[in-house]
Amino acid sequence: MLRVEEVSKHYAGSEKGQITKAVDKVSLTLHPNEIFALIGESGSGKSTLAELIVGLQQPTSGLITWANNLQAPKKDRPTSRIQLVFQNPDRSMNPYWRVKDIITEPLRLSRYPKKKAYVHAEELLAKVKLSADFLERYPAECSGGQKQRIAVARALSMSPLLLVADEITSALDPTIEDEMLQLLLSLKRSEGMSILYITHRLETISGFADQVAVMKDGVIQELGDTRTVLTEPKSEYTKALLNAAAYK
Repeated sequence: MLRVEEVSKHYAGSEKGQITKAVDKVSLTLHPNEIFALIGESGSGKSTLAELIVGLQQPTSGLITWANNLQAPKKDRPTSRIQLVFQNPDRSMNPYWRVKDIITEPLRLSRYPKKKAYVHAEELLAKVKLSADFLERYPAECSGGQKQRIAVARALSMSPLLLVADEITSALDPTIEDEMLQLLLSLKRSEGMSILYITHRLETISGFADQVAVMKDGVIQELGDTRTVLTEPKSEYTKALLNAAAYK
């Protein structure tokens, strides 16, 4: 469904001739109806790669192929079929809007009738296990976990084929984090979409992700079936992450 081929994103440094390689020659493939976990510590290049896939940034080199076609010019990209949910939901929510307007914003921008959009918003809330009374709330009246569910509901309004979840559980306590992962797993099945799940917590992906890529300094250190990577890691970096998770 999505193929990343030798993709790099380099930035000019503050000194002449200096180059920062945020992402360097990364290749991976996401299949339909699959959860792909991208693991790495802060600054490893995970979020930059996500922004390249979504189209918020352009690669310095390499190709991103979507549905067997070379990614189109920016104005022609099927951006509605790829939706990004951020780590901090407040980053993408107007605090002065009610939840019903936050969820229906993408629909209204697509000229969806207002009344019909509000009806659909209630259906979307049900998909993320929130009751209809949330429609009239403001973001400040919702918990962190509830706001993440609202952000996911808004993403679902565009019927994405790929949902990019960028560290969306990192600020949640373990119980709420597990509930969010189970919700994503359920939505993958019911919506028939793929999920690119980005996290620094290697211990959260067992039984959740189908494939995993471990990233460090902009480079993929290890890639493969999740069970194999967790039980038979090859790279020293993956082993170190697993050891660190075991002592938490």
